[in-house]
Amino acid sequence: MESIWENISTALELSPEVSSKWLRKLRTQYSEGHRHYHNESELIRRKVTHLTGASVCLQLATLFQYYHFEADKDCVTQNCAAVDEFFVDAQLDNKDLEADVKRLLGDMKADAHDLPEEDVQFFQDLDLLVLGIPAEEYQKYTELLRNECQVAGTSSYDRMRLKLLQTLSRIPCIYSTKEFSERFETLARRNIEQEIADLQRK
Repeated sequence: MESIWENISTALELSPEVSSKWLRKLRTQYSEGHRHYHNESELIRRKVTHLTGASVCLQLATLFQYYHFEADKDCVTQNCAAVDEFFVDAQLDNKDLEADVKRLLGDMKADAHDLPEEDVQFFQDLDLLVLGIPAEEYQKYTELLRNECQVAGTSSYDRMRLKLLQTLSRIPCIYSTKEFSERFETLARRNIEQEIADLQRK
């Protein structure tokens, strides 16, 4: 996380105080006890290597996407509010960048007319990156994810997860970008098919 935050801080010319403050806030959020997968050591670690050279918009959106996280709730509004708070605190007068970040986070009211479609596709693919990791790592991911969703109950979680995976398996292309499709599509489909089979046996 630190390397990406340094890129953001440099590009936006953040003061050392603001930069340090928000890096601490991000790390505090991502280290909450109820997070098993959506934390810095798992989720962020996997995404960081793909963000080298990416736009500040994509980097910010990635770090704020799960700033607030509850397994059974949609936290888009809260995360967009955190983006607002950051822009105010950093005294950033860049409405276009702010709107683009919030649109990527899911705020459809954000006036992001100049957000490139390739950025939208990259951001979506980055969030699906975990589907295409090696099988042993994928197994660990599913266990961590299940631990986060205990509040929903095991049987309820299994039904929801199975429905999601079956939907993904019917999509012609899981990944929208050429880069992710070439590198992760085949393995992602293999992982999804295996998890579907495992869930159907329960």
